[in-house]
Amino acid sequence: MGAIGGLVVLFVVGFKQDPYTVQSPLINQPAPPWEITGLRGEGRMSLEALKGTPVVLNFWGSWCAACMEEAAVLQAAYEEFDQKKKMVRVVGIAMNDTPEKALEFAKRFGKKYPLGLDDKEGDIAISYGVYGAPETFFIDRLGIIRHKVIGAITPESIQKAIQKLAGQPGGDKP
Repeated sequence: MGAIGGLVVLFVVGFKQDPYTVQSPLINQPAPPWEITGLRGEGRMSLEALKGTPVVLNFWGSWCAACMEEAAVLQAAYEEFDQKKKMVRVVGIAMNDTPEKALEFAKRFGKKYPLGLDDKEGDIAISYGVYGAPETFFIDRLGIIRHKVIGAITPESIQKAIQKLAGQPGGDKP
């Protein structure tokens, strides 16, 4: 009977958890530093240079179906919260990709926010513990990772996480 009860508890608890919300050991820790060259020739960009501004850091790939789903969501967040309201910076890092394929994907899906490419070894993605695309990290103005989303991000989840980073009402739980 004890084993059956344990299985029942395991199933009940397991089915209540959101499979896209995975606790990362990096939550509430300093974000690993990174530096990328813009895919469109806009020069170098680094996390250090963005300190003082919250960052939405998205790992993606031109080969990734879920990245196609979320492309419009990230672009809309960039337009509203980066360009218009100046609340965050939205940055995308393509992984396991080539500059040509990443640029073609960006054009096809209308990605206008800053994009770079991880190195061939995937060092940036590895330092963030990324094991698949897409994964999105929310980094506060002090450079601390506050939230992580695995899989395609939704308009609601990105808005809530950005509001929390900016300290606005309605963003108490991303």
